[in-house]
Amino acid sequence: MSNLNADQAAKIGDLLFRYMRARYRFDAKLERPLPAHELAVLIRQGKTEFDEIYIEHDAKPPIVFDGKANDVFDAIVKKQYRALRFWEPQLLAAWRYYVISDGPLPPTRALHLPESTNRQPG
Repeated sequence: MSNLNADQAAKIGDLLFRYMRARYRFDAKLERPLPAHELAVLIRQGKTEFDEIYIEHDAKPPIVFDGKANDVFDAIVKKQYRALRFWEPQLLAAWRYYVISDGPLPPTRALHLPESTNRQPG
């Protein structure tokens, strides 16, 4: 059993749900997330691994590693938007705001670059 109270577990569960939703958005081969309230119950019971996403309750943000979608983790959690090269940085920034700050859900219309697009660094 974890030493988290229900509110703390709910906040982490909500953030984890939003991250898993973003991860599914950018890599459809991955599993859809459980509902946030179910994630919160599992977190309160002490679970720290969800489909190879690892969380630490005291970390900011609590998502510390993603073993299946490291590129999504780098783009959304670490703000390295070039990790997902064929997606516009503005869209990735909107998804980061949604995940980390509980902002509005970004538009479903993709700002997806064709693979033939050469992007200049910087």
